[in-house]
Amino acid sequence: MSTPPSMRASASSIGPPSPLQNAIDNGSDEVPGGPLAGIPDLKTYVAETEEEKLAALKLVADGIAQTRQTANRILMFHPVNFGIFLAFIAFVGQYLYKSRGSDLGIVITTSSGLIMAAMVTVRRYTNPYIALAEETHISMLEDSDVLVTKFGDEVIGTVIMGWVDGETKGKRRKWRAEIKGWAVRLRYRGKGEGIALLQEAVNLAKKKDADGISFAPDHANSRRVLWDFYNGPFDKQERKAEAKLEAMWDNNAKTTKSKRR
Repeated sequence: MSTPPSMRASASSIGPPSPLQNAIDNGSDEVPGGPLAGIPDLKTYVAETEEEKLAALKLVADGIAQTRQTANRILMFHPVNFGIFLAFIAFVGQYLYKSRGSDLGIVITTSSGLIMAAMVTVRRYTNPYIALAEETHISMLEDSDVLVTKFGDEVIGTVIMGWVDGETKGKRRKWRAEIKGWAVRLRYRGKGEGIALLQEAVNLAKKKDADGISFAPDHANSRRVLWDFYNGPFDKQERKAEAKLEAMWDNNAKTTKSKRR
């Protein structure tokens, strides 16, 4: 795929700095020694250096590996699994209690061993997430724009955007933005950084006159390790993100039309 001319522009061509950098303001109006003194800047922009791009790629890989923790919880606390396991523990405990002369110690020890064995089994079935994380290849960065959010010198969030052929309108060739990877460092999740990054991705796609934006069919978190029966939480989360991205694009388009009037 040839690279669209708009993609050859430098980072400075995508417009003013991200509005995210205003989330923490250490400007000249700040009183020296005040409550925000010493807090690093928060800023979002298109990565310019290989170091920043590789840090973003590593963040995506870390996000895939951390998905294993969610998969562990799903397997352990799924109503069906949890109910069957509790029934099994109760059956074994009752049998041992009656057959070993009401020895409660044996019951507790055996039950603890069964719980540990169950946890090891669960981790065995979610191990493939580690392999998927290790398969995250630098080729993901090819023909892509890498948006990064940095808190000081640390990359805490990223969106990796690829470009594919879109609809051709007349003689003008259009491009469509696809999100290959989207990740926020674990301790910064739940603070709105992920949604803010999606908005920045929409802004960049609009700036480069893209025909639209969506998640790539094979994006970094698209692969499933568990059986379909257990993938409901992952599918729900993905549908929510897709709906949010679509709504952002539509809102951006409406705003643009309003400004032109």
